[in-house]
This record gives sequence, structure tokens and C-alpha cells, in this order.
Amino acid sequence: MRLFLAVLAATTLLVTPADAAGQRPDPAAALLAAFDGHAIVAKSSPDVGTFVFDLIRDPRFPGRVNDIAVECGNARLQPLLDTYTAGGSAPEISRVWRDTTQPSCGFSTYYEQLFALVRQINTTLPAERKIRVLAADPPVDWSRVHAPADLEPFLDRDASIASVVKTQVLQKNRKVLMLFGLGHLTHDGGSAAVARLEREYPGAAYVIADHRGFTADNARLEQRLGPRPALVPMRGSWLGSLLATYFPVNRDYPPGTRGYPGVDAYLYEGPADLLLREPLSARAVLDAEYLAELRRRATAIDAPPDSIEWPETFFERERTSGVLLRS
Repeated sequence: MRLFLAVLAATTLLVTPADAAGQRPDPAAALLAAFDGHAIVAKSSPDVGTFVFDLIRDPRFPGRVNDIAVECGNARLQPLLDTYTAGGSAPEISRVWRDTTQPSCGFSTYYEQLFALVRQINTTLPAERKIRVLAADPPVDWSRVHAPADLEPFLDRDASIASVVKTQVLQKNRKVLMLFGLGHLTHDGGSAAVARLEREYPGAAYVIADHRGFTADNARLEQRLGPRPALVPMRGSWLGSLLATYFPVNRDYPPGTRGYPGVDAYLYEGPADLLLREPLSARAVLDAEYLAELRRRATAIDAPPDSIEWPETFFERERTSGVLLRS
């Protein structure tokens, strides 16, 4: 899983063109409006900019959204996450993102900041409006993983994501912001979590993809998106009329397919050439005990020496990838 950060923190997030009152609505308003007709707004993550953190800080957010479901969170540790985000003592909170099925989660700074932000915001909210963060990665207990077979029951990550959202959100008539890699979110994703959920709850989700660069004619198309960030719906917009090949889709579609398949809207936070990769967590990189545990896990599941289950391989990949998102 690739981790991203943007350098656009000072940019004012506005949608163009102007609305009927002459004011430009911000993307946060457009996203929150999607909850009028959907229980789920699903956005690709980690964020390429500051949008999600700004959205959660928005005073309108707690009144519209009950939960935030995240990819880098071990579902088995939900009670620990609940304690932390409610303001309680949770000195081992890093286990929530370090003990997932994805080793790269353990080096993320994104989730550490996200959980801390929700915790702080919850201190200002009444009990009925506090935001709950849902850990959706499979509930693996790494202390019991000593062979590849021990991990096998926890490899279907989309099943875990779908189960958490179904039982904790949809069955309780709540609203959730889902933050996951786009492969888990598209409507036409087959076994992807959102596609699974919508087989039982048709139309439940509104899916947003981040702009990370068009596959062709990027500079010209970015100019069409405008000088300021925007949340642009696919339906009825020029983006929706583009051939699907202009978007970084990871599967083949019939010739002539238009728009971003399986996606409802497109979030533009600035030119792809200015988007930076998220730096690794220094706290995790320098934690010798944690690195030793990752090596033990890699050995237990017979991970190939060139796989990112090994921290040294992961570090080398990050070192040679460059700082720009598109490099």
C-alpha cells in the first residue's frame, strides 16, 4: 500500500463554478451533501492532501457522520481504539495500525494523526455526536501466527471491511466515511468491499477518487480542473465524458468506456507534480523491537526475501521510489 502526503495545506479548498448565490461551495459541503442519499461516502485513502483532516475538523461533520472506517486498523483491537478516541488511556494504541495484515500500515503517520485528531475533536462533542473510528482490517492475532496456515483465515480483507461496515453502520442506520485504497471501494469491484455491500444494500455508497494524475495529456486536463481544488461529480461533467483510459484504472474495460468506472466523483487538490509521498514514521523505523517482530512475522508466513513483509525490503522500496507521487 502506497502512502501519500501533499504540500497543499495552505490552499483554500473551493469548488467551481459559483453557485446561485455567487458563493463557491467548498468540497466539504459537496461531500457532506452526498450523505443525504447515501449511508456511505467512500474515499480513496491515504489522502493526497489535507482534505480529510480539514473535513473532520469542519463543525458540520459530526452532525452528518457517525463513523469513520479505516483500512489500517485491526478489527480485533476495536475496544482499544474506542477507548482512545473517547479520550481514555490507551498507551498501546499504536498496535491498532501496527498489528494489521499490512506491514506498511505500521510505518504510516496518517492513521496516527487521524486517530489523534478524532480523539481531540470528541472532547468537544456531546456523547450522542462523538465520532467513532472503525478498524476494518481482519482481526488477526499475530502472537498466534507461526505458520502460513495461521494467517490464511485473515487474508480476505474485503470480507472483513464489508462485515464491519454492515454490522456497525448499515444495520444500525448510521452514516460512515470509508477511507480505503480505491480498489476496495469501486461499485464495479466484484469482490471489493463496497461492491459486496451494495449487493445487499443497493446504492448505499457514494465513491470518491483522488486525483493522482491523468494517464495522458495531464497538464491540459489539470488546467480544465481549474486553479483551485474541487470535488467534481462524474455524472454530467466533462470528466464523466473522458475515456476511462485517462484514469489510472487497474483492469480492462470495453473500448469506449467513459468516466472513471465505479467512481461517482473526483477530488482534485492540486497538480499531480506537487503531490509528495508520505514520509515514514520515524518512531516506527527506530523501534528495534517492532522491526524484530515484523521479521518474525515474515519468517512465520514464509514471505519471500524480496517482499515488503521484510522491513529492509520495504525501506529500500521507499528509498528508491523518490519523493514525488508520480516518480
